[in-house]
Amino acid sequence: MTIKLSRKLNSLLIILGFGYLVVFSSPLTLGGRVVDSTKQNNQSAQFILDNGLKVALYRQGHLPLVQLVIGFNVGSKNENPEISGLTHLLEHYLLFRTNQKINNKDISLVIREKGGYYNAHTGRDLLLIEMTLPSENFLFALQCVKQLAFNLDFNASTLEEEKQVILEEIGHLQDDPHRYGTSLTFQQLFRGHPYQQPIHGTPATLAKITKDQIKEFYQRYFSPQNAALAAVGDINLNEAEEKVKQLFSSLTNPSPPSDSLPPVPARKEKSIITKEMDVNQAYLFLGFRGPDYNHDDQYTIDVLTEILGRGINPLLNQVVRGRRELAQSVSMNYTSLFYGGALIISLTLEPKKINQAEKEVIRFLKTLRRQNFSKEDFYGEAQIYVYDFLEQAKNQIFFRTYQAQENGLTLAQSLVRFLLLNKLKERGSYLEKIDKITSSDIRKVAGKYLSQGNYVAIKIIPFDKDK
Repeated sequence: MTIKLSRKLNSLLIILGFGYLVVFSSPLTLGGRVVDSTKQNNQSAQFILDNGLKVALYRQGHLPLVQLVIGFNVGSKNENPEISGLTHLLEHYLLFRTNQKINNKDISLVIREKGGYYNAHTGRDLLLIEMTLPSENFLFALQCVKQLAFNLDFNASTLEEEKQVILEEIGHLQDDPHRYGTSLTFQQLFRGHPYQQPIHGTPATLAKITKDQIKEFYQRYFSPQNAALAAVGDINLNEAEEKVKQLFSSLTNPSPPSDSLPPVPARKEKSIITKEMDVNQAYLFLGFRGPDYNHDDQYTIDVLTEILGRGINPLLNQVVRGRRELAQSVSMNYTSLFYGGALIISLTLEPKKINQAEKEVIRFLKTLRRQNFSKEDFYGEAQIYVYDFLEQAKNQIFFRTYQAQENGLTLAQSLVRFLLLNKLKERGSYLEKIDKITSSDIRKVAGKYLSQGNYVAIKIIPFDKDK
């Protein structure tokens, strides 16, 4: 018997380029009784199998493709310093282990023969496995995803090969100032919390991870009750639901994960770290704590991020690329995680200007609680001559929202993220919330998150050739 939803699905929305991805605005709930799974306009359906697997289906028929994503509520947050990098190593092994067969054929070869694509991603909160195939191969795609995610067998040589691959990835990351600086910023922002673990681990921790540790970790977290599956594409909802039940209902659960992670500790002081690299320019990363995935401030933060460091005419561009020419480029990004969020401002600049740029950006951020962002902040004829940063940011968000709805794989990723991380009973419409944001709201969250002084500064500068 399958547990069905008692709520109708509302709007399916998603936004790219922000840390917050929005999907079905009604949450996945069991309700008080067993009813038919919901189908709205024959476009979408949600249901939960008896074993706890959450499933979302969305019909998108403009291309003859189907995109599948299965996600597990496990990431670097579930590691300790001794096994840092284990989740990412397991992801590699699940995808690229040798002698992995389906219908007595090599799974990667058959996927390519059918014109398909598959990959996986490890984050701080979730591990995702994704696949795209022509929609006529929907059942085969489900079989492949099930094989990859729920059928672990070990080959010691393959495990060691994947460790070497990840060591190369770590080397590439440490040679890339943008990726390395962002990683260091996260580690410092969430110091004292499992989010501080680097997703790739370190060469020392990877070398010590054993087959038994991976097996124990896999058995603990890779179960249907800790997972969500999304299918987006040219599918028949009734047939798709039956195929999902047929393949996944027989999966069973070991003992449920019992992790009780601590809240992210409050930051009490500023942290500054300087690293030398083989680069010609300098790179400055300023990190601030932001709202988590289920916090209502995230909508205003999305707009503030657009105003400051994205879009057509970002305010930070005026601060550091104006008369003083303190930086060649500046951008800002917001990442929302289950236990907290991160706001990161990134600058590329001359090494001699890095300290002055930091001072100017921090000084400007402290003035945001007094800034005017909309023409509504002015009166009379003055409204004609001011640039409406708020309206421009909203328009950009609306545009990317509608544009992103065409990307089936990103929709599927967003659905899985929602099913596993959402804790709100009613999320409401994302764009309606964005549309209601005022300058007063912007000033309030800017003061709350960007004006406290307890930020992280990561400075990457060229090697000192005189040493």
